[in-house]
Amino acid sequence: MNVFLTGASGYLGGHCAEAFLHHGSKVTACVRASSRVAFLESLGVTLHTAALDQTDELRRGMRGADVVVHVAAKVEPAGGWQEYLEATIDGTRHVLEAAAAAGVRQVIYISSVGVYERPAREGILFEETCAYGTPYRWRYYARAKIEAEQLVREAHAQKRLVTTILRPTWIYGPRDTTTVGRTISALRSGRVKWIGSGDNRLNLVYATDAAQAIVLAATNRRADGQIYNVADDSNSPTQRQFLTRICELLDLPSPRGSMSYRLAHNIGFLSECLTHATAFRVRFPITRLSVLFLGGRRRFSNEKIRTELAWKPSVSFEDGIHRTIEWFRTVPSRGRPD
Repeated sequence: MNVFLTGASGYLGGHCAEAFLHHGSKVTACVRASSRVAFLESLGVTLHTAALDQTDELRRGMRGADVVVHVAAKVEPAGGWQEYLEATIDGTRHVLEAAAAAGVRQVIYISSVGVYERPAREGILFEETCAYGTPYRWRYYARAKIEAEQLVREAHAQKRLVTTILRPTWIYGPRDTTTVGRTISALRSGRVKWIGSGDNRLNLVYATDAAQAIVLAATNRRADGQIYNVADDSNSPTQRQFLTRICELLDLPSPRGSMSYRLAHNIGFLSECLTHATAFRVRFPITRLSVLFLGGRRRFSNEKIRTELAWKPSVSFEDGIHRTIEWFRTVPSRGRPD
Protein backbone atom coordinates (compact mmCIF):
# COMPACT_ATOMS: atom_id res chain seq x y z
CA MET A 1 0.00 0.00 0.00
CA ASN A 2 1.23 3.49 -0.87
CA VAL A 3 0.59 6.11 1.81
CA PHE A 4 0.88 9.87 1.47
CA LEU A 5 1.28 11.36 4.95
CA THR A 6 0.88 15.05 5.85
CA GLY A 7 2.25 16.38 9.13
CA ALA A 8 4.89 13.69 8.88
CA SER A 9 7.60 15.70 10.65
CA GLY A 10 5.35 16.22 13.67
CA TYR A 11 4.89 14.10 16.75
CA LEU A 12 1.99 11.86 15.70
CA GLY A 13 3.08 11.96 12.06
CA GLY A 14 6.41 10.37 12.94
CA HIS A 15 4.70 7.55 14.80
CA CYS A 16 2.34 7.04 11.84
CA ALA A 17 5.27 6.78 9.44
CA GLU A 18 6.84 4.10 11.65
CA ALA A 19 3.57 2.17 11.95
CA PHE A 20 2.90 2.12 8.20
CA LEU A 21 6.47 1.09 7.43
CA HIS A 22 6.18 -1.73 9.96
CA HIS A 23 2.99 -2.79 8.18
CA GLY A 24 4.96 -3.04 4.94
CA SER A 25 3.59 0.07 3.27
CA LYS A 26 5.51 2.60 1.23
CA VAL A 27 5.32 6.04 2.84
CA THR A 28 5.70 9.41 1.16
CA ALA A 29 6.09 12.07 3.84
CA CYS A 30 4.79 15.53 2.99
CA VAL A 31 7.04 18.10 4.68
CA ARG A 32 7.62 21.83 4.49
CA ALA A 33 10.92 23.27 3.32
CA SER A 34 11.64 24.29 6.92
CA SER A 35 10.69 20.93 8.50
CA ARG A 36 13.14 18.87 10.53
CA VAL A 37 13.41 15.63 8.59
CA ALA A 38 16.36 13.80 10.13
CA PHE A 39 14.08 11.29 11.88
CA LEU A 40 12.07 10.65 8.72
CA GLU A 41 15.26 10.21 6.72
CA SER A 42 16.45 7.66 9.27
CA LEU A 43 13.26 5.67 8.64
CA GLY A 44 13.87 5.65 4.91
CA VAL A 45 10.59 7.27 3.85
CA THR A 46 10.28 9.25 0.63
CA LEU A 47 10.19 13.00 1.27
CA HIS A 48 7.96 15.32 -0.73
CA THR A 49 8.25 19.04 -0.04
CA ALA A 50 4.97 20.94 -0.26
CA ALA A 51 2.99 23.45 1.78
CA LEU A 52 -0.68 22.80 2.42
CA ASP A 53 -1.70 25.71 0.21
CA GLN A 54 0.15 24.26 -2.79
CA THR A 55 -2.62 22.10 -4.24
CA ASP A 56 -0.78 21.24 -7.45
CA GLU A 57 2.35 20.23 -5.56
CA LEU A 58 0.28 18.14 -3.17
CA ARG A 59 -1.39 16.42 -6.12
CA ARG A 60 1.99 15.57 -7.64
CA GLY A 61 3.11 14.02 -4.38
CA MET A 62 -0.10 11.99 -4.10
CA ARG A 63 0.20 10.34 -7.52
CA GLY A 64 0.08 6.59 -7.06
CA ALA A 65 -1.05 6.82 -3.43
CA ASP A 66 -3.76 4.47 -2.21
CA VAL A 67 -4.50 6.50 0.90
CA VAL A 68 -3.78 9.98 2.19
CA VAL A 69 -3.40 10.31 5.97
CA HIS A 70 -3.94 13.96 6.83
CA VAL A 71 -2.37 14.70 10.21
CA ALA A 72 -1.11 18.25 9.62
CA ALA A 73 -2.89 21.04 11.51
CA LYS A 74 -2.12 23.99 13.73
CA VAL A 75 -1.81 22.55 17.22
CA GLU A 76 0.04 25.26 19.13
CA PRO A 77 -2.51 27.21 21.25
CA ALA A 78 -0.86 30.59 20.64
CA GLY A 79 -2.13 32.45 17.62
CA GLY A 80 -5.21 34.06 16.15
CA TRP A 81 -8.10 32.50 14.29
CA GLN A 82 -6.61 33.30 10.87
CA GLU A 83 -3.71 30.95 11.52
CA TYR A 84 -6.07 28.07 12.33
CA LEU A 85 -8.25 28.91 9.35
CA GLU A 86 -5.31 28.74 6.96
CA ALA A 87 -3.50 25.73 8.45
CA THR A 88 -6.34 23.48 9.58
CA ILE A 89 -9.42 24.37 7.52
CA ASP A 90 -7.97 25.66 4.26
CA GLY A 91 -5.18 23.08 4.52
CA THR A 92 -7.74 20.29 4.75
CA ARG A 93 -9.66 21.70 1.80
CA HIS A 94 -6.50 21.73 -0.33
CA VAL A 95 -5.61 18.16 0.69
CA LEU A 96 -9.09 16.93 -0.26
CA GLU A 97 -8.96 18.72 -3.62
CA ALA A 98 -5.51 17.34 -4.38
CA ALA A 99 -6.46 13.80 -3.36
CA ALA A 100 -9.55 13.83 -5.57
CA ALA A 101 -7.53 15.18 -8.51
CA ALA A 102 -4.81 12.54 -7.97
CA GLY A 103 -7.32 9.69 -7.92
CA VAL A 104 -6.62 8.66 -4.32
CA ARG A 105 -9.19 6.18 -3.01
CA GLN A 106 -9.28 7.15 0.68
CA VAL A 107 -8.43 10.11 2.87
CA ILE A 108 -8.05 9.51 6.61
CA TYR A 109 -8.48 12.71 8.57
CA ILE A 110 -6.99 12.92 12.06
CA SER A 111 -9.33 15.05 14.11
CA SER A 112 -9.71 15.23 17.90
CA VAL A 113 -12.19 14.50 20.67
CA GLY A 114 -12.05 18.28 21.13
CA VAL A 115 -14.91 18.45 18.63
CA TYR A 116 -17.23 17.25 21.42
CA GLU A 117 -16.06 20.05 23.66
CA ARG A 118 -18.48 21.20 26.32
CA PRO A 119 -17.86 23.79 29.04
CA ALA A 120 -19.11 21.35 31.67
CA ARG A 121 -16.95 18.56 33.09
CA GLU A 122 -19.55 16.00 34.12
CA GLY A 123 -18.85 12.36 33.38
CA ILE A 124 -20.58 12.21 29.99
CA LEU A 125 -19.76 9.26 27.74
CA PHE A 126 -19.08 10.67 24.29
CA GLU A 127 -19.83 8.41 21.35
CA GLU A 128 -19.27 9.12 17.66
CA THR A 129 -22.97 9.92 17.21
CA CYS A 130 -22.81 12.82 19.69
CA ALA A 131 -23.31 16.29 18.23
CA TYR A 132 -20.48 18.75 17.90
CA GLY A 133 -19.85 20.86 20.95
CA THR A 134 -19.62 24.65 21.18
CA PRO A 135 -15.96 25.51 21.84
CA TYR A 136 -15.42 28.34 24.27
CA ARG A 137 -13.94 31.65 23.22
CA TRP A 138 -10.38 31.38 21.87
CA ARG A 139 -10.59 27.60 21.60
CA TYR A 140 -9.64 27.93 17.98
CA TYR A 141 -8.17 24.45 17.71
CA ALA A 142 -11.49 22.70 18.43
CA ARG A 143 -13.45 25.14 16.28
CA ALA A 144 -11.11 24.56 13.34
CA LYS A 145 -11.25 20.78 13.76
CA ILE A 146 -15.05 20.89 13.63
CA GLU A 147 -15.04 22.91 10.41
CA ALA A 148 -12.36 20.71 8.85
CA GLU A 149 -14.34 17.59 9.76
CA GLN A 150 -17.36 19.04 8.02
CA LEU A 151 -15.33 19.44 4.83
CA VAL A 152 -14.20 15.82 5.06
CA ARG A 153 -17.71 14.53 5.65
CA GLU A 154 -19.00 16.61 2.76
CA ALA A 155 -16.38 15.14 0.40
CA HIS A 156 -17.56 11.64 1.31
CA ALA A 157 -21.25 12.50 1.06
CA GLN A 158 -20.69 13.94 -2.42
CA LYS A 159 -18.74 10.81 -3.38
CA ARG A 160 -15.66 12.78 -4.31
CA LEU A 161 -13.57 10.64 -1.97
CA VAL A 162 -13.89 7.82 0.52
CA THR A 163 -13.07 9.34 3.90
CA THR A 164 -12.54 8.16 7.46
CA ILE A 165 -12.26 10.40 10.53
CA LEU A 166 -10.36 9.42 13.67
CA ARG A 167 -10.76 11.36 16.91
CA PRO A 168 -7.91 10.58 19.31
CA THR A 169 -7.87 11.64 22.93
CA TRP A 170 -4.72 13.06 24.56
CA ILE A 171 -1.83 11.27 22.82
CA TYR A 172 1.35 10.82 24.86
CA GLY A 173 4.64 9.04 24.32
CA PRO A 174 8.23 9.54 23.19
CA ARG A 175 8.92 12.64 21.10
CA ASP A 176 6.04 14.56 22.72
CA THR A 177 7.55 17.97 23.43
CA THR A 178 4.25 19.76 23.99
CA THR A 179 1.69 18.63 26.58
CA VAL A 180 3.83 16.19 28.55
CA GLY A 181 6.85 18.49 28.24
CA ARG A 182 4.89 21.41 29.65
CA THR A 183 3.52 19.23 32.43
CA ILE A 184 7.05 18.27 33.42
CA SER A 185 8.18 21.89 33.36
CA ALA A 186 5.26 22.89 35.57
CA LEU A 187 5.97 20.06 38.03
CA ARG A 188 9.62 21.06 38.15
CA SER A 189 8.66 24.64 39.02
CA GLY A 190 6.47 23.44 41.89
CA ARG A 191 3.45 25.42 40.70
CA VAL A 192 1.15 22.44 40.08
CA LYS A 193 -1.78 21.79 42.41
CA TRP A 194 -4.29 18.99 42.36
CA ILE A 195 -7.47 19.97 40.58
CA GLY A 196 -10.25 18.78 42.83
CA SER A 197 -9.52 15.47 44.53
CA GLY A 198 -7.30 14.25 41.70
CA ASP A 199 -9.29 11.04 41.31
CA ASN A 200 -10.69 11.90 37.87
CA ARG A 201 -9.56 9.55 35.11
CA LEU A 202 -7.55 11.14 32.30
CA ASN A 203 -8.10 10.53 28.61
CA LEU A 204 -4.72 9.21 27.49
CA VAL A 205 -3.79 7.01 24.56
CA TYR A 206 -0.22 5.95 23.84
CA ALA A 207 1.24 7.20 20.56
CA THR A 208 1.93 3.81 18.99
CA ASP A 209 -1.58 2.64 19.82
CA ALA A 210 -3.01 5.76 18.15
CA ALA A 211 -0.83 5.14 15.09
CA GLN A 212 -1.97 1.52 14.93
CA ALA A 213 -5.60 2.69 14.86
CA ILE A 214 -4.75 4.77 11.78
CA VAL A 215 -3.16 1.77 10.04
CA LEU A 216 -6.26 -0.31 10.76
CA ALA A 217 -8.50 2.41 9.31
CA ALA A 218 -6.41 2.37 6.13
CA THR A 219 -6.50 -1.40 5.72
CA ASN A 220 -10.09 -2.28 6.57
CA ARG A 221 -12.93 -1.34 4.21
CA ARG A 222 -15.31 -1.24 7.16
CA ALA A 223 -13.71 2.10 7.99
CA ASP A 224 -14.99 3.69 4.77
CA GLY A 225 -17.15 6.70 5.62
CA GLN A 226 -16.86 6.10 9.35
CA ILE A 227 -15.86 8.17 12.39
CA TYR A 228 -14.00 6.57 15.30
CA ASN A 229 -12.96 7.67 18.75
CA VAL A 230 -9.43 6.51 19.55
CA ALA A 231 -9.61 6.30 23.33
CA ASP A 232 -8.23 4.10 26.07
CA ASP A 233 -10.39 4.83 29.11
CA SER A 234 -9.91 1.41 30.70
CA ASN A 235 -6.12 1.81 30.75
CA SER A 236 -5.84 5.52 31.55
CA PRO A 237 -4.61 6.69 34.96
CA THR A 238 -6.24 9.18 37.27
CA GLN A 239 -4.86 12.70 37.49
CA ARG A 240 -3.17 11.76 40.77
CA GLN A 241 -1.61 8.57 39.36
CA PHE A 242 -0.37 10.39 36.24
CA LEU A 243 1.35 13.28 38.01
CA THR A 244 2.62 11.15 40.88
CA ARG A 245 4.25 8.64 38.53
CA ILE A 246 6.00 11.39 36.56
CA CYS A 247 7.31 12.86 39.81
CA GLU A 248 8.56 9.45 40.96
CA LEU A 249 10.36 8.78 37.68
CA LEU A 250 12.01 12.21 37.67
CA ASP A 251 12.61 12.40 41.42
CA LEU A 252 10.42 15.50 41.81
CA PRO A 253 8.17 16.40 44.74
CA SER A 254 4.49 15.66 44.19
CA PRO A 255 2.06 18.57 43.94
CA ARG A 256 1.00 20.12 47.22
CA GLY A 257 -2.38 21.58 47.85
CA SER A 258 -5.42 21.59 45.64
CA MET A 259 -7.96 23.92 44.11
CA SER A 260 -11.49 23.39 42.91
CA TYR A 261 -12.14 22.80 39.22
CA ARG A 262 -14.16 26.02 39.04
CA LEU A 263 -11.37 28.10 40.53
CA ALA A 264 -8.79 26.51 38.23
CA HIS A 265 -11.04 27.13 35.23
CA ASN A 266 -11.50 30.79 36.18
CA ILE A 267 -7.74 31.25 36.60
CA GLY A 268 -7.25 29.68 33.19
CA PHE A 269 -9.71 32.10 31.65
CA LEU A 270 -8.01 35.10 33.27
CA SER A 271 -4.63 33.84 32.02
CA GLU A 272 -6.01 33.59 28.49
CA CYS A 273 -7.40 37.11 28.70
CA LEU A 274 -3.97 38.45 29.69
CA THR A 275 -2.26 36.39 26.99
CA HIS A 276 -4.49 37.80 24.28
CA ALA A 277 -4.27 41.32 25.71
CA THR A 278 -0.49 41.16 25.27
CA ALA A 279 -0.79 39.68 21.75
CA PHE A 280 0.84 36.45 23.01
CA ARG A 281 3.98 38.26 24.19
CA VAL A 282 3.19 36.96 27.69
CA ARG A 283 1.91 33.40 27.98
CA PHE A 284 0.73 31.79 31.17
CA PRO A 285 1.08 28.06 31.88
CA ILE A 286 -2.51 27.52 32.98
CA THR A 287 -5.35 27.67 30.47
CA ARG A 288 -8.89 26.38 30.44
CA LEU A 289 -7.71 23.60 28.15
CA SER A 290 -4.96 22.47 30.53
CA VAL A 291 -7.51 22.48 33.36
CA LEU A 292 -9.89 20.38 31.25
CA PHE A 293 -7.11 17.93 30.33
CA LEU A 294 -6.03 17.38 33.93
CA GLY A 295 -9.19 18.02 35.94
CA GLY A 296 -12.06 17.23 33.60
CA ARG A 297 -14.34 14.27 34.04
CA ARG A 298 -14.99 13.13 30.49
CA ARG A 299 -15.24 9.68 28.95
CA PHE A 300 -14.99 8.65 25.32
CA SER A 301 -16.33 5.35 24.07
CA ASN A 302 -14.01 3.19 21.95
CA GLU A 303 -16.54 0.41 21.46
CA LYS A 304 -17.02 1.19 17.76
CA ILE A 305 -13.34 0.98 16.77
CA ARG A 306 -12.84 -2.10 18.93
CA THR A 307 -15.81 -3.85 17.32
CA GLU A 308 -15.40 -2.80 13.68
CA LEU A 309 -11.61 -2.59 13.31
CA ALA A 310 -10.50 -4.91 16.14
CA TRP A 311 -8.37 -2.13 17.61
CA LYS A 312 -7.12 -2.74 21.11
CA PRO A 313 -4.57 -0.65 23.04
CA SER A 314 -1.47 -2.72 23.70
CA VAL A 315 0.70 -0.43 25.87
CA SER A 316 -0.09 -0.13 29.57
CA PHE A 317 0.16 3.24 31.28
CA GLU A 318 3.12 2.05 33.35
CA ASP A 319 5.06 0.99 30.26
CA GLY A 320 3.95 4.05 28.31
CA ILE A 321 4.93 6.65 30.88
CA HIS A 322 8.23 4.85 31.50
CA ARG A 323 9.13 5.00 27.79
CA THR A 324 8.02 8.62 27.59
CA ILE A 325 10.14 9.77 30.53
CA GLU A 326 13.13 7.77 29.33
CA TRP A 327 12.93 9.61 26.05
CA PHE A 328 12.77 12.94 27.86
CA ARG A 329 15.92 12.05 29.74
CA THR A 330 17.75 11.88 26.42
CA VAL A 331 16.56 15.33 25.30
CA PRO A 332 17.22 17.78 28.17
CA SER A 333 16.40 20.82 26.06
CA ARG A 334 12.88 19.53 25.41
CA GLY A 335 11.36 19.11 28.77
CA ARG A 336 13.70 17.23 31.03
CA PRO A 337 14.11 18.94 34.42
CA ASP A 338 17.76 19.76 35.14
